[in-house]
Order: sequence, then structure tokens, then C-alpha cells
Amino acid sequence: MMHTGSADSLREKENRGREIAEQIAALLNEAEALAPGGTHAAPGQISVVGAVVRRRMETWEVQL
Repeated sequence: MMHTGSADSLREKENRGREIAEQIAALLNEAEALAPGGTHAAPGQISVVGAVVRRRMETWEVQL
């Protein structure tokens, strides 16, 4: 997807993207602490102990 807004808008989105990525990393570290070695990723999905997060069309969903 190509950004078509202003440079300021792009920087805001990049900053927010980094914040979200940091939150995801923190949550994955927490999941890994529950079951060391039990967290892994494959194309379109992330598995943690007790659930799988899967990409479905334009969204992500949890499957238990």
C-alpha cells in the first residue's frame, strides 16, 4: 500500500506503526514467558500457547 498523504502524515503513521510493533513484541515476550519455545510464527499466523492468531482477508482473528 502506498502512502498518498503529506510527509507529516507519513511520519505520524510510521511512529504509530513503531508503537504498535513495540506493543506486539512485548505481548509476544509475555506469551513466550508462559511457555518457553511455545510461541512461533508462520506465514499468516502467530501461534502462542492456547491460541493461534490468523490473518483472514483484511483482518486478524484468534482461533482457540
